[in-house]
Amino acid sequence: MFDKRVLRAYFRQQRDLSMPDFIFSSKAALDILFGSDNNISEIASPQKTAGALSYPEKTPAQSHTAKPTVSIVAKDKQTISSRLSGLKTIDQLDVPVRTGFKSPASQSVSADNRNPESSETFDQKRAALRVLYYEGCTKCVLAKTRKTYVFGEGRADGPVMVIGEAPGADEDDQGLPFVGAAGQLLNSMLAAIDLDRKKNVFIANILKCRPPENRNPESSEIITCLPIIKKQIDIIKPKAILLLGRIAAHSLLSTTDSISAMRGKTHLYNNIPSMVIYHPAALLRNPGYKRPAWEDLQKFQKLLTDLGVYESTKL
Repeated sequence: MFDKRVLRAYFRQQRDLSMPDFIFSSKAALDILFGSDNNISEIASPQKTAGALSYPEKTPAQSHTAKPTVSIVAKDKQTISSRLSGLKTIDQLDVPVRTGFKSPASQSVSADNRNPESSETFDQKRAALRVLYYEGCTKCVLAKTRKTYVFGEGRADGPVMVIGEAPGADEDDQGLPFVGAAGQLLNSMLAAIDLDRKKNVFIANILKCRPPENRNPESSEIITCLPIIKKQIDIIKPKAILLLGRIAAHSLLSTTDSISAMRGKTHLYNNIPSMVIYHPAALLRNPGYKRPAWEDLQKFQKLLTDLGVYESTKL
């Protein structure tokens, strides 16, 4: 009898091979969207503090260098047995992993040394985001007018999530969030408090598709798209969230307060500390907002310090 995990991996592999999406056609593309496992040690050191993230490393004994022999029998004449014999082992496959599944590498970490908050490994979180990305969304009219589905970008295990409103024209062209003028300003704002979308932040929007002419999202569009950003938060499990602008704040915090009433305070989304600041696009339109935005960023930095984020990620 064959291992059920191998069977599941086989069918996942067949499904992935049949998908037309090119963004995950190489490991390099996957690393660009959700972070590379090569620099995990630069971001978090295992077992440093009680609040530190922990990532198990594969030992040479756990690596499988020998590749299985692939059968040369015609595919239509192969049996399930012969086809399974050519598969890689479960820890070699670059396929989504069930949330409850513990890879051999993660099993080697004792329960006593594992932080409960980081029981899911970087690879598992990235795989879960991959599954969510593949699901896509065509539930509202924006799917018919968009060029690309702007899912998000950053570290799959980022301790900080930055959430905006919706993609603009540049984002719609490139398929990545915050890459236009507002995105460049956001990068500078994050850098001022030692945050970086490639190292310790995951950036996304409430909507995954650009509203025509950059109009404000409609309530029906927000309601339709909201489950996706909520799933992203559930997968990444950030320690803090930075909400950019009124619409992002209203959508996640279920409030109708003005942004002036919300900014400078710590709110909670599913027990995750969250703060609201002006959207970078608003700063470009109204330079007078830059000083209060900087004050809010400093408060967010203090929040991260109080949460131990800076120590746990070696910022």
